[in-house]
Amino acid sequence: MTEDSIKVSDSYPHSGKFLQDYIKKNGVNRAEMARKMNVSNSTVYQYAESPTLQLNVLWKASLALNHNFLAELGELLPVEHSTKREAELEKRIKELEIELEIKTSIYEKQIERLNVELSGYKNTVGK
Repeated sequence: MTEDSIKVSDSYPHSGKFLQDYIKKNGVNRAEMARKMNVSNSTVYQYAESPTLQLNVLWKASLALNHNFLAELGELLPVEHSTKREAELEKRIKELEIELEIKTSIYEKQIERLNVELSGYKNTVGK
């Protein structure tokens, strides 16, 4: 094995800790979680202690707790990726930025025109 392959294989996060930290931080009732996941209470404890969890466990835990553990783990992955939703949001942001530029330009021209009118009124009243 190469040095790079060893680094890659040893660099994964402790996925059970994500579950454990979330449970503690949010005061999750483990019995309720176990019921939603259709597993025993002791299984939930085992999940929290396990350094690796199967995808189906993370999936079920995400659904049971309404928290996306898969995305949370994915954020730690040292590979650039954007989801379809993120790409759509980035596109919408660019569209809104262009719209803002256009409206800003229009408003600046209106302000300039109103300032010219105001100056004309001041000159007329001032005479």
